[in-house]
Amino acid sequence: MEEIDRSGFESLLCYKTHRIIESLSGFIMDRFTVAVLSQTPNPQQTIYSAMHQDYSEEFVWADRDRLPSEAKCGELVVKHLLAGNRGHYGPLEHPQIVLNCGWFPHSTMQQIRTHRVGISFDVQCLAGDTEVTFVQASGALRKINIAELYDLWANGEKAVRMRAIRGRKGEQPGEYRRDCKARLQRMKLRVLNERTGMFETSHIQDVMCSGTQPVYRVTLADGKILDCTTNHRLFTSSGWQTMGDAVGLVTDNNHQVLAMTRRCEVMCNGVVRPDVLYTHRAWLESQAQKDLTAKAIAPLCNTTPDVIRYWARQFSIQLGSGRHRGSKRIVGNGLYREQSWLEARLAEGLCADEMAAIAGCSVESIKKWVYHYGLALNRRSPGTASPWNQGKAGQYSLNLTAEQRETRRENARKYTQRGRASIFWKGGVSSDRTLVSAWTRQTAPQVHEKFNYICQHCGQKGGALHAHHLVPVFANPDLAYEFENLVSVCKECHETIHHHDLEAAFAENFQPITQLTQWQNKPKPVGRKLMAHPVEVINVEFLGFQTTYDLEVQGEWHNFVANGLVVHNSFRYTGTRILDVVQGTRDLEDVFYLRPVGSYSDRQGKKYHYTPELREQDLAWCRQACDRYAERIAQGFAEEHARGLIPFDVRQHWVMSANTRSLMHLLDLRWKADAQLEAQKLCETIWPHFQAWVPAIANWYEETRLKKARLAP
Repeated sequence: MEEIDRSGFESLLCYKTHRIIESLSGFIMDRFTVAVLSQTPNPQQTIYSAMHQDYSEEFVWADRDRLPSEAKCGELVVKHLLAGNRGHYGPLEHPQIVLNCGWFPHSTMQQIRTHRVGISFDVQCLAGDTEVTFVQASGALRKINIAELYDLWANGEKAVRMRAIRGRKGEQPGEYRRDCKARLQRMKLRVLNERTGMFETSHIQDVMCSGTQPVYRVTLADGKILDCTTNHRLFTSSGWQTMGDAVGLVTDNNHQVLAMTRRCEVMCNGVVRPDVLYTHRAWLESQAQKDLTAKAIAPLCNTTPDVIRYWARQFSIQLGSGRHRGSKRIVGNGLYREQSWLEARLAEGLCADEMAAIAGCSVESIKKWVYHYGLALNRRSPGTASPWNQGKAGQYSLNLTAEQRETRRENARKYTQRGRASIFWKGGVSSDRTLVSAWTRQTAPQVHEKFNYICQHCGQKGGALHAHHLVPVFANPDLAYEFENLVSVCKECHETIHHHDLEAAFAENFQPITQLTQWQNKPKPVGRKLMAHPVEVINVEFLGFQTTYDLEVQGEWHNFVANGLVVHNSFRYTGTRILDVVQGTRDLEDVFYLRPVGSYSDRQGKKYHYTPELREQDLAWCRQACDRYAERIAQGFAEEHARGLIPFDVRQHWVMSANTRSLMHLLDLRWKADAQLEAQKLCETIWPHFQAWVPAIANWYEETRLKKARLAP
């Protein structure tokens, strides 16, 4: 057999792989779709402008009307930047294109994400000035702009440091920013427990820049605003919805808002006080129109001036300052305001306190007007008498009698006593409810042992268990210290029972101790609890194209608080379509991806045949996984737990944004002959959009780099 050189082998492999893709694209892969959501207009002119500015002393923007055409700019970019690998390639990073990829297997997205440079994923994005809420150890809140958070995450702490020698990990000497990713991951991020409606804390998994996208400002009735893309999901009173769908947003081709066709309420962070007036914008504006200060408004609604100032800032309302020009109240006879009178009194040798007594004002008023006219106060001469203890160092002592000394000892004993013996004792500070809670915690281990450490509400064994009063303390205080009145429940179930008034419904399962007819009414909670509450969206407006960001959150709840609104993190977790397969309302292959029947080879040259029988076995396995998922959900399992039973290659839709340079890098990596077949198909589907967007650059790339496994500059 004649030997085939390496280049010939790679060409042959590339040809065969391409033929396989072509033969399969009409079967299962015909569902693969890539659509353009947005793109920088005139991208080649943008690159040319950036390239030209690098070598021009003039302000290029001023000559924008005289720039070459888009096509000519493309030719110049290829000639002066790309051809011959000369120049630097930073200008290629300015134009952005946002692509919506659909029906691809999850493994394809993982391939793209693993080797990305300058490519951001997911459609859900927030503007850079969005504030993310963290909870400090003291309970105080710390809010950080998401753009600043991304800068810290990607580049490290802002303080520039100098490394004199090579670092521990081989870093070169020079200036650097210290990595702080581990510290950021330890910070407590405020998230919403979607079951209880109460806010909890979690941690950041990742912070991402999502590129330049069209951004809209969402304004709520209470003054909160959020700048986000139309596809960012918000937690509404009807559940998770994209911003555009939630408000029924209608826009034109220039992204301008034409109408909002739906009423929408977004769940928000903060305290609800519907009983007070200052939370209403119209009322607070009416008080501000009267030129009232925060101090004057506060008594009208039984709050503090600081609260009034806070809500005024939220509504962008200017309150009265309390400082008015014009006539001022004159104290006394007002003589101290006249320069001639002050000069005459000073000439008489009077001091400030003596002049204040004559004028009937304060000493400070005298000083103010004396200095106002540039005069000088008279000073009293210092005294001449010597101090009584001068020269008597070490000779000072208290001449106390024995009786006086005993009195002092008695006072010391009297005022240092503790507890009931103290004269300040007021009967103790522990309430009856506090004492009940202490007894319950002490008794809890015996309760959990009795119920074999199993939650009596959800059936989960182990974990954080609480001792719950079947008959609540408020319903019957006589049973507060009754051991038989306690059962074991997990922490989440305990919170759910109490926060949703499910005490009676839960207690009915335990007889005969729960006679509901004898229960007292549950008292209204004292104080203010931090729960999510709905606020209506009153306006949406287009802000333009901005750099956007997003977070990935650890733990069960995939959300965080942004500008006071509950928003979803960057990745979608939903099992609705899995349940649709079980119910027969959705086709199995709409949810899962399996390769078509045919012959394949991996990148090591291993060949195999995927038969119809093998494919039917895999489809049956997918159906069984769906059934098992539905069974676990019905048993009360968390969605993220049940999702672990699902095969890896579910079909997935995602949005990715890339600049010209990073997109070429992606094509280099994933459109070569030994790349994953589905990844090649993705690049093939992206390619026509790249050609239409930057035709001159695409033509150069096709001639010099396409499928040649070279890395883009």
